[in-house]
Amino acid sequence: MAPTEVAEPALEVLKTRGSNLPAAELLTVGNVDTETLQERFMRFRKERQREHALARRSAKAVSTAGGGRDTEKLRQKFVAACLSYEGVPYKRSCEPDDPDSDAPLVLDCCALVRQAVKDLQEDFGFAISRWNQAYQFETLPVELSFEQMRPGDIVFVEGKYHAKGRVPQRHDIVHVEVFIGGETGEATIGSRWSKSSPSEGKVRGVQIHPSYKYESKNYEIVRYHFRSLDTWLQGVCRSQSYGDSVCPTTLPQGLKSVFNGDEDQEASSDHEGDNNPSVFVPNPFREAPVFYVGEGNNWKAVAQMLEARGWQRLPFEWASTHRFDLKWVECRGQHDYLRHIPGQLVNHLPNNDVITAKTRLVETLRAHEASTGERFAWAPSSYLSEKASDRLAAWAEAEAASDSMWILKPSRGLGGKGIELVHGSAALRERLFPPHAEGRIANCPMEGWVVQRYVDRPLLLQGRKFDIRSYCLVARTEPHLWFFHPGYCKVALEQYDSSRCDFSDDTARFAHLTNACVQRSHPDYANRKGQHISKRVPNHIFL
Repeated sequence: MAPTEVAEPALEVLKTRGSNLPAAELLTVGNVDTETLQERFMRFRKERQREHALARRSAKAVSTAGGGRDTEKLRQKFVAACLSYEGVPYKRSCEPDDPDSDAPLVLDCCALVRQAVKDLQEDFGFAISRWNQAYQFETLPVELSFEQMRPGDIVFVEGKYHAKGRVPQRHDIVHVEVFIGGETGEATIGSRWSKSSPSEGKVRGVQIHPSYKYESKNYEIVRYHFRSLDTWLQGVCRSQSYGDSVCPTTLPQGLKSVFNGDEDQEASSDHEGDNNPSVFVPNPFREAPVFYVGEGNNWKAVAQMLEARGWQRLPFEWASTHRFDLKWVECRGQHDYLRHIPGQLVNHLPNNDVITAKTRLVETLRAHEASTGERFAWAPSSYLSEKASDRLAAWAEAEAASDSMWILKPSRGLGGKGIELVHGSAALRERLFPPHAEGRIANCPMEGWVVQRYVDRPLLLQGRKFDIRSYCLVARTEPHLWFFHPGYCKVALEQYDSSRCDFSDDTARFAHLTNACVQRSHPDYANRKGQHISKRVPNHIFL
């Protein structure tokens, strides 16, 4: 059946439901095989422009709805991020006998604050630029009295250097710490340049100080400045004399992405010609309901199943329309939840990445443990390489169990690509804190790794590793009606052997990774095709 023949009945249905588009435009179908490369790129560009506009509308809606962020929770997370670096030295020592000479991570006073914000970059909406505490001082303009200070607010120290000829800091800001209050009511977490004294519990670096007040041999303290964290909590980080904060999702002023279009033009580019969804009333249970399916991810299987049941398909060019009964697309970002009409069916939940994305799942499990005190016994220790404190914690756990195995998974990877397996604490440190490395870890994916303690004694199926692919259809939420299918097992083609963990040996990958994409590259796959799938899930797994 030709694409236009598939789409035409759906267009006729829409014309009877209030669509005012001319038939010629309706039949300019985007899923034809005769598209030129230029036409296909322009369609791709137009879709990306729509997604950019959607992101801006989402941000505006969040702003209008009262900020959309839990600033109190973010304040607590910021304090916790700072505390997670307790014990990290101020700088590496030049003395070979000093344990700080081989420290995997060092943080001075401003670097501690910068690192904590970087760890929470998605929450804050920005990352602090490379400049020091004077820059941070400028970006937090709200002055407080000491009585107004709350945990997470910032203490800046203004001082004059004793040494003649030493260039003063901008605004004479020589030090910064994070206020936590504590038992004394004056406690801070900060990195100070002071002599280490293990017997007194002092370190030259990050530690909790009973008071923000102190004396320095290098400068005379003139004044303590108390600044509110609220400016950052609202997603604002701007200075007066430095460059603004670095945001990875923006381009330098004056430059535009090829996928950015004119906002006014984008706002009016939706095919339906109006922004009033009340004209269209969805009803997926009516005769000949209308659906849209996006390209990719075996879209034909979905289309054929629905069409066989009398559904009418919209052409690919109608990706931005809200006049549908069901929409099935590959990525959640292709759904415009702000214009969703009650009764419409979509195949992605708005916040599903809290369990479907590796990084977000780790954060969800942590949030659950923090709020309930319950830790899932089946979940292996998991850390995020993009957070330096997590890398330190992973290495510390590996040091306590020097023979442990660790698996490094690209945070946004799929199909088993980029996964590494390392054995022992020394090998893990080499990957997380490579010597002489500056900035990003070598060969680490841009989005970082999820670093997990490897389950080296897994449940096996006939001596081979496996994972379960099961399915649950949420048919109704009020009241709940779920349909469950046991699914099937994806089984490794090689026998499991924990001693083989060098992935440069392909047979080790075929033994440890059950991904179908990996198993299909097995040299004997043609003769063993089908052996990596077990349609019968062992009953004892569900006991």
